[in-house]
Amino acid sequence: MTRREALIVLLCAVCLAVLPGCSDDELTVGGENGPVSHNERALVLSVDEESQTAEVRILERPDDLTLTWGTHPTGAEGTADFSEWGSSDLPEVGDDVVLKWIGTPAEESSLPILVNSWEPTVDFYESLGDAYEVRLPASMLTFFSQTAEELVADFEEEPELALEAHADGEDLVLTFTGKQFADYRAEVEQSLADSVASLQDSEDVSAVEVADDHASVTITASPALLDKPILLGHAFMAVPGMCATLQALDGATDWHVEVTVIDAEKNVEVARVTLPDESVTITAESWAEAVG
Repeated sequence: MTRREALIVLLCAVCLAVLPGCSDDELTVGGENGPVSHNERALVLSVDEESQTAEVRILERPDDLTLTWGTHPTGAEGTADFSEWGSSDLPEVGDDVVLKWIGTPAEESSLPILVNSWEPTVDFYESLGDAYEVRLPASMLTFFSQTAEELVADFEEEPELALEAHADGEDLVLTFTGKQFADYRAEVEQSLADSVASLQDSEDVSAVEVADDHASVTITASPALLDKPILLGHAFMAVPGMCATLQALDGATDWHVEVTVIDAEKNVEVARVTLPDESVTITAESWAEAVG
């Protein structure tokens, strides 16, 4: 077989392997035990340009896609050998990549991985139409008292949460698969529900209403709320913060959350503030003045 013929066989195996909706049997080429492109998501730990190799750590795949993934266990570390694939284009240290190697459908490959091709994980999922970008603006990060760089480091420690996290100026840009996006949104929604429940469980809070578009929060409470710093944190940080995050997940880049406090006894507005543009300090004196 000529090099050109071998390359054509390889490309056919790769193309069949990445077709969404194929069963494992449909991912074979050349019969039941024919070659298949296996895909390994890996974090690059070091690169040796002279030997055309890299030390990598296998990462769990982000989705249960209907294509043949590699068989290396999550967390395994070893060598990825790029010397046979005909290019000096190597990934860099810290890159999150998808490595492809050719084998039979059920073949278990031991390290090193003999790489036939590779690409950034984000590009791999974009090619499948399954990459979603979310921007958390600097004003939101400031509200959380965090920076984009700090959060990028956090996401690097938990690579299964997102395909990529990077700073764009002072903004944080996240890229998710569809499943990661749904999981992240569900986690934020649960955090919002937990914070609301913490407020509603207090005898000092009569009601908490969050608008469907997460742009406003109304809290009906007694002035004793001011003596509960944890509850105040839920009221003015956690609940608005989760609302802002959900707005970002819905595509908003200019977030605003209006927080209104109502006196439970007299049904009088005590305070109204629109975050992040405004700030307000509520004291026992200002509360008493508001209710007259």
